[in-house]
Amino acid sequence: MINRVTIGILAFLVILSSSGLYFYSRTLDQQIEALSGQLESIQREQAAQMSQLSDELTTFKGEALANIATLRDETGSMKDEISTLGNVIDGTMSRIGTLEDEIQNVAAEVSQSVINADEVYQKVKKAAVSISDGERTVGSGFILDTRGHVVTAHHVVDQLAVIYVVLSDGRSSTATVAGSCKFSDVAVLTLDDEQLVVEPPLLADSSTVQIGEPVVAIGNPFDLTETLTSGIVSQINRFVEIKYDSQTRPVANVIQFDAAVNFGNSGGPLVNARGEVIGLVIARVDPERGDGIYYAVSSNKVQQVVSSLIAKGSFDYPWLGVEIANVTPKILQDRGLETINGVLIKRVLPQSPAEAGGLKVDDIIVAIDGFPLKDVAQLASYLGEFKSPEELASLTVMRESTKLEVSVELGKQKS
Repeated sequence: MINRVTIGILAFLVILSSSGLYFYSRTLDQQIEALSGQLESIQREQAAQMSQLSDELTTFKGEALANIATLRDETGSMKDEISTLGNVIDGTMSRIGTLEDEIQNVAAEVSQSVINADEVYQKVKKAAVSISDGERTVGSGFILDTRGHVVTAHHVVDQLAVIYVVLSDGRSSTATVAGSCKFSDVAVLTLDDEQLVVEPPLLADSSTVQIGEPVVAIGNPFDLTETLTSGIVSQINRFVEIKYDSQTRPVANVIQFDAAVNFGNSGGPLVNARGEVIGLVIARVDPERGDGIYYAVSSNKVQQVVSSLIAKGSFDYPWLGVEIANVTPKILQDRGLETINGVLIKRVLPQSPAEAGGLKVDDIIVAIDGFPLKDVAQLASYLGEFKSPEELASLTVMRESTKLEVSVELGKQKS
């Protein structure tokens, strides 16, 4: 009996348990289906959002690439514009530089064509000196440097037993001759009083001097002091015969000018519009022969001579050993020449450099060291300014109708 009851109860419990399990399982399946539906819905929403985001990214990428391309084109165009602008700026700066050069050239031309005589005088007068024998003024000169050297003309001091140098402020000192060259008519004095120091004037490059350039001469004619006359350069590179007392000597590297000078001006400075010394006044044409013609040794020649005089007390003038003359129109016609440019050899001195070099009478020297020669003055000036004894001179010579190159070792000018 008990077993049946127990079995019945167990059977009921089994049935009841199976029903509960079935219900629970069914409920669980429904929940799983609901969750699965929600998951699918979420996945669909995410997929839609991802698709939308991908489309937006694609659109943004396209727009960005387009903007970058546009920016690249604009940058390239800007670079071209900047490059063009740079070229324009460079061209403008170059033009400005050219204009500045043109302005400076015009200013230089104006300064060369117009001279402020008072300004030049004030700049140079302190360095201009008078040369005296102790009783009267015999010439002029100018301070060369701060070491007590004074430049004057050879013929001014050649015969003086005692030399006095008087400055523009009235101070005076005796002086001795450091060296002198009669062929260039240049002398250098040394002041005995080393305290008489003033600022020296600048020596210009006389190779740049032009015909028509205004000049002033400062000197002490007629026992006057610090006189000034003005004029222009009328010729350059002259080779002139100048009479000194009873002697006549040729002088090369001469500037011809028309600023009036007289006895007492010799040795004084010839000055350009910038206040630079371009020459040393040495002579005037004899009034019986003409008027208004005066001579000064070029500053380049003065510088060359005084450097040698200070260094060793003398200047060795180069010597070729020929008598020469200008080519005339008749010689041109007789010889069948094209121009009268050149220097005719009239005589070759015995035992001279010219004889040793093989030069002959009637040879025409048309160039020296490649420098074309126009006349005797140019040959003498070239030798005096650019050559020294024992140097070789290369001469281009016309011998009849043949052009020759002749090398001559220059000698020393005989006293």
